[in-house]
Amino acid sequence: MGLENFLSINLPSKCLVYGDTKPEDVKIRAYQGRDEVYLSEINPTNLELKFLTILKDLITGVNPRDITIGDLQYIIVWEYAKSYTNIVKVLTKCSYCMSEVEAIVDFGELDIIMLPDDFKQPYEKVLPSDRKINLRLLNINDEIDAQKFEEKNDNGVLFRCARSMVDSDDILTRIEKLSSGPINDVAAIRSFQEEFYHGPNMNAKFICPKCGKEDHVLVPFRFDYIYPRGEGLTRYFGKGIST
Repeated sequence: MGLENFLSINLPSKCLVYGDTKPEDVKIRAYQGRDEVYLSEINPTNLELKFLTILKDLITGVNPRDITIGDLQYIIVWEYAKSYTNIVKVLTKCSYCMSEVEAIVDFGELDIIMLPDDFKQPYEKVLPSDRKINLRLLNINDEIDAQKFEEKNDNGVLFRCARSMVDSDDILTRIEKLSSGPINDVAAIRSFQEEFYHGPNMNAKFICPKCGKEDHVLVPFRFDYIYPRGEGLTRYFGKGIST
């Protein structure tokens, strides 16, 4: 496949966490028919692992395993808009006229939350216990390993927190320290991922079809946005793409 099929993409991370990678070097293509084989196998327990297989042929200029969770969410939304349809419909209640309405949301118009220009990792953070640690953003490889860990263990949350720590201790030692330490230290580590969330802002604008006012609706993440199926498939593609 030639690079003429690939497009530039402005990842929300700005490639600040990808070493020497330059944003202009990252290219991506829309889904093609052959991707259907892997997309159809994706479910909540294997999302990152199966999507990684597709990403290896989908994106250039960055190691797919290093892609942050925020960039991954953005890529999923970008692919849905470019490959299927940019329009999604969400049932909600207008906060002005209180009518139950179907909000029409344009994925191409979503606000994108970007990492701040001065973001660097490892990122030093002082925990409530006064312990200083260094943290980094979680990526696809971390999430794949977390899912494998959860197959045999219950503390996936602690695994993710420990994995985000840049520390000389092995992962099990880090988990043990977090497990026996104060719970607000764990909360502080989790808050780091939230504080530096980057990706699509799914709290989207829409125009109420009843009163004409601009309102907001929180678009839930659905696996239909990876691989349309069932009602989502027939709704948008049964009689042509809805507009």
